[in-house]
Order: sequence, then structure tokens, then C-alpha cells
Amino acid sequence: MDLLQCLLPSSSLLRLKSYEMDLESHDLTLSVSSTQSVAHCPLCGDPSERIHSRYQRTLADLPCLNFSMILLVEVCKFFCPNPQCCRRIFTERIPAVVAPWARKTVRQIQHLQEIALALGGAAGSRLGKHLGYVSCGTTLLNHLQRLALPDVETPRVLGVDDFAFRKGHNYGTILANLETHQPIALLADRKADTLADWLRKHPGVEVLSRDRSKTYKSAMDKAAPEAIQVADRFHLVKNLSEVLELSLENYHGELKAASREQYPATSSNLDHHETVVVTPQSTATATFQERAQANHQIRVQQQQEIKALLEQRWPTATIADKVGVSECTVRKYGNRPDFPETYTRRPTLGRSLLDPYKQEVVAWWNSGITNSKVLMVLLRQNGYEGSQRTLQRYLCGFRKAQGISSYRVPVTKSLPTVIDPQSPPFTPRQAAYLIVLKEENREPENIELLEYLVKQHPDLATLVDLAHTFLELLRQRQADAFDGWLMKALTCPIQPLKKFAAGLLDDYAAVKASMMMEVSNGPVEGLNNKLKMLKRQMFGRAGLTLLAKRFIMAS
Repeated sequence: MDLLQCLLPSSSLLRLKSYEMDLESHDLTLSVSSTQSVAHCPLCGDPSERIHSRYQRTLADLPCLNFSMILLVEVCKFFCPNPQCCRRIFTERIPAVVAPWARKTVRQIQHLQEIALALGGAAGSRLGKHLGYVSCGTTLLNHLQRLALPDVETPRVLGVDDFAFRKGHNYGTILANLETHQPIALLADRKADTLADWLRKHPGVEVLSRDRSKTYKSAMDKAAPEAIQVADRFHLVKNLSEVLELSLENYHGELKAASREQYPATSSNLDHHETVVVTPQSTATATFQERAQANHQIRVQQQQEIKALLEQRWPTATIADKVGVSECTVRKYGNRPDFPETYTRRPTLGRSLLDPYKQEVVAWWNSGITNSKVLMVLLRQNGYEGSQRTLQRYLCGFRKAQGISSYRVPVTKSLPTVIDPQSPPFTPRQAAYLIVLKEENREPENIELLEYLVKQHPDLATLVDLAHTFLELLRQRQADAFDGWLMKALTCPIQPLKKFAAGLLDDYAAVKASMMMEVSNGPVEGLNNKLKMLKRQMFGRAGLTLLAKRFIMAS
């Protein structure tokens, strides 16, 4: 009995009278009574000792080992001694044990709330069954809804970022304390007025960290003009990487030349009497190539006409109507360098479903299997899903390299071994990544590739030099040299980089602050990932109120 008395929610407020254990249903029922001799009226607060009657409350308590514990609590009803009170008879309250009208003890509800904070409704319900808490997911969420969000303490350093309720449609805003790395609020949208209202209600923020959003910038300028705004360095590097990729789109020939230098596809170092190198064959039909060239010539003519009209200061809408394109196309063609006269294939053009299996095809060919139908059977067994025509076009390169005119001509001599060195394409995205990557993290062959690329064109050398200088300013916190870099970038011949520098000039104070302070929006990005996990875990029930409680209180 003494042990069971110690298991009660309050040994001082409850006294154990008897117990009953059901071994089949694993229920432990404890009959207890209240030890309070005086109760206070819930309306007027006057104490009373006059007992009207007694009744029994059935409460679910914390499980004990493999047994569900049920409390049969005998409590009293009291007469209110205050004649002015409208409540004549009231029931006894035991707030440390159970809330009024509740059927679970306070401590069990607290445990259910902690489970709901950590796992949500459905997952929390599954775990609860294993732990002895029989409660559905909706009940867990209802307990969670009763929790109140903690009071917001205005942080000295505030991080701001947006998140998606539904990507591409609805967005909200995360606010986090960057000194403690804890979330403090979720806003229902990412409008400037919403953030400005929150900042006005919570004055005292000294440093504001954000991404490159103009919306957040305008809100901070309005509501907290005295605070220091800091542009996030990760987003600055990301923006630079996008600009580099866009700039390199106009230098496919130089990228290809650098790739060939790094991964030579010639047989100059091989013994021509023993091995031959396959020459890549075009996978595009002649009709397709003619159509692509014709479409390219139309674009060239449109761009020339647009630029000529822009020089005459025609309005954008008028140019769009005359040329027969959209206003967006007019702006895009006007800002881009002149298209080359000859059609340049897309970087993805020429990639084939056969690429992962080419080395196997080479091995089979050299072993004497030259029939395309037999090779198709072998490829199908390995998972190839392309057509036989694609395979036959590839095998034409083998015959041409070995000097065989046709597959119908019998072979009477010993043929050299075929090799097909697969040189990976060097795309603008890969080149931009190499430029942004720290030098100590680059592979030796990538360093040589980048050096060779710089030698291809003077504009490329300017682009890489300005990118490296900007990254050095960010990484070494060299704010004093930012103005000089900005002037060079604004006067360089590369249009995307000039546009990027103009954007930095518009956000000059925040960008320069990022080169002076250690403040980073990285913790907010990490919280954003956590919020995505919670949102997906809760499926369609992730309303803002419930989501904020799980996000903020669980942290």
C-alpha cells in the first residue's frame, strides 16, 4: 500500500483506500479520496468547510509498467458561504491533480502534449499505444491546441526567412533569435506590412539578417530604420553562382574546348595498329537539324530588329507588337549578347539512353558480338530502355573507325580494338560551381580546367577574376575593398554581372554589413528545414496555429 501511495499524482492531496488489479486486461484501479477539508468557491473564492455530498470521479493516470492505472477519486461538494454568490453548491477542485471536468490527470495530459509536440497526431498515437497511452491522433492535437505560445522576448539579432505552406502558392515568414538559434514566431504571409507590424510591436531589434528579398528590406526600412540590416552571405554566393551560370551560357564553344583539353578524345597517344577511337555520331536527324537552324535564324533576325528599334527608343510594348513577341522577350533579347549566326546545339542535345551502357557495348563488340539484334538482347537484360535505331547509329561509328564500309561486307582481316573514351560534358553550371568553390577544395584537374577556360576569352578572364575577388571579400570580411570591386563590376562588358552589381548597389548597406559582421542567416535556414519536416509530417492539418506550437514549443 505504501508503494502504491507513492505512485499517486499527489501523496498529500490524495489518500489511497484500496486497489484492484486485473491481470487479464492489465488494469490497475486505485480507489482514493481527497484529503482537503476546506475548499474555495470557484466564483467568489470564499473558503468553505460545509460538505453537501460526495461523488466519485474516474481519471486515467500514467501507466505503471504494463498496467493502465485508473484512479477512482472520491471528492466532495461544498456549500458556498457567501450569500451574494450565485453559486450555492460547488464541487471540490484539486488543480494539482486534475482540471475541472477532465477525465485524465494533469501529468498524463502533460505527457500526451509532449508526445504531440514531438510527433504530432498520427505518429504520436502509434507511439502512445506502445507506451500505454490509449489516445487517438485527434485527441493528441486537441491537447496540443490548449497550450499557449510563450511570450515573445524581443531579440537583439533577428533572422528572417520565408517558408512555403504550399510551394508556388502560399508562403509564410519565420522569425528566429540568431543568438540562441531558437524560433520565436511564424507569420501568416511574407508581405512587407505583416513583418513591419510585428517589428513595430516588438521594438528593440538591433541587427536584422535576411536574404536578398526586397519585400523584407522595405518592411525593415519602414518599421526598424535604426537597425542594421545584414544580407545573408549564402544567398549572395548563390546569386553570384546563378549570374555566372547565366554569363557562361554564351560561351559553349569555350567550355567545349576546355573540356576537350582536359579530357582529350583523340588517339594521339595510342598505337593506331592496335586500337582506334570511335568518333561521336550525331543522334539528331537531318530534318531536325534543319528545323533547329531555321528557328535559330528567326531568333537572330528578331534580336537584330529588337535592338535596332531599342536604339531608336521605341517603347517595349510597341516593339513587341511589331516583332510579334512578348514584352519579356523584348527585354531579354535586348539585354543578351548577339546570337551567333550558326546554330549552337543545346548542352543536353546528344545525350542518349545508351550512355550508361556504351562501355559494355564496346566490350561486346571487341569480343566479336557485332550483330545489333544480339546486342539489343544483351542490353535489354541489363536494363536498357532505348531503341535499336539508337544502338545502330552508335555502331556506325565503330564500323567507320575500323574501316568497315557496311555490316553486309564480310570481314577478312584482323580488326583493331575499338575504344570510346567518354568525356563528360562541361556545362555552365559545372563551370559556375568550380568558380565559386574554394581553391583548396578543388581537384587538381579542375584547377587546370579552370585555368584553360580563362585563357579562351578575355571576358571569361574578367568574369572569373571579378567572381573570385567578390568571394574573397565575403570570406575574408574585406568591406573596405567592396567599393572598388563594385565600380569594376559595373563597368565590365558582361551584362549579367553588371546587373548583379547594380542589384548589390541597391542593397549597398546590407551587402557591406555582410562583409563586416559575423551574423549569418544559416540557423534560420536550418529551422526552415525542420519546419518542412513538421509540415509534411502533419499532412493536411498543418494550420498556422498548430504548426507554430509544434515548431516553437518543441524547440
